[in-house]
Amino acid sequence: MNKISVTLSVLFLCLEILGQSTNEFKTQYLVKTSPLKNQQSSGTCWSFATTSFIETEAIRIGKESISISPIFYVHPTYIEKAKKYIEKEGKSWLDAGDLTFSVLEAYREYGAVPETVYNGIIEGDWQHDHVEMDNAIVAMIKSIATSGYGRIKPSSWRKSLQGILNAYLGKVPETFIYKQKEYTPKSFAKEFVGINPDNYIEVTSYTHYPFYEKVTLNIPANWGKNPYLNLPINDFELLIDNALKNGYSLAWDGDISEPNFNFESGIAELTVEEESNSVTQDMRQKTFEDGTTTDDHNMHLIGKATDKSGKEFYVMKNSEGMNEKGGYMYMSKNALLLKTISVLVHKEALPKAISSKLKIK
Repeated sequence: MNKISVTLSVLFLCLEILGQSTNEFKTQYLVKTSPLKNQQSSGTCWSFATTSFIETEAIRIGKESISISPIFYVHPTYIEKAKKYIEKEGKSWLDAGDLTFSVLEAYREYGAVPETVYNGIIEGDWQHDHVEMDNAIVAMIKSIATSGYGRIKPSSWRKSLQGILNAYLGKVPETFIYKQKEYTPKSFAKEFVGINPDNYIEVTSYTHYPFYEKVTLNIPANWGKNPYLNLPINDFELLIDNALKNGYSLAWDGDISEPNFNFESGIAELTVEEESNSVTQDMRQKTFEDGTTTDDHNMHLIGKATDKSGKEFYVMKNSEGMNEKGGYMYMSKNALLLKTISVLVHKEALPKAISSKLKIK
């Protein structure tokens, strides 16, 4: 079977799984999106989820469905993280994980590359496997950061880090041929993606920050001190539902460590007791403060559905391989409201009832 046939088969399977009616779920809203990707043995869910979000935004504004490379954004993100870690003499985040902000910033600065041109799997390998690379980078940058910042030569560590990235992921192309035409990453992004990174906001919901303002969420992966719009839980839910209803998807950041989050079945729920009551703002705050809700995974929120009993679920594109739902996850409303750290969405998805309350320009 050729690549086109395989892609079509997977796409048709996904459409069948996510159809208007299945044995388990009936779809309420479903945003048109691109086929799933698989991050395999890499800690890059943040980039896989955000590139899926970008691909979907491109479709929403009228572009053709394309698959862009998530690994393209690993290069500049690791370099910026390393720079910050060295400047802070080790007192900053240095890990394979990251956030949507890094992808949007790298997109702004460097553009995008088709996955068919650059997939980040070097010749001789068969999958994304970053364990050895991540360990090598952390060991090198930690050594540099603790050796005395005044004696560090930026050109040297940058070249060394870039050498590791090139060795494990392959060198990012400066120009490439796509559809019989030569592009740079920036010209490709302009023609085939066309989004403006300034049009997106990351939204959270916690009481230790003022509501309706931009705040700096204090989580380890927010090494760049990026801003979040903080909303009360009711408006947080309203925003998510309004976005999906009007054709906007959301990049999701949250916690997947609950015992009833079953990736094989594709169902994510809380305990029976927790599912029987409404999730409150205080409950969200408690799980954040006691560390039972952390930002340990990213997915792409594309729809909403109900099961046979009428219980509400949210449809997630995951990047961790196939399961009983074709690689997708169905997350209950309570699970989403309790275990979500934040969502990334287009500003136009904000209902007027929320935007009128904002204390920001």
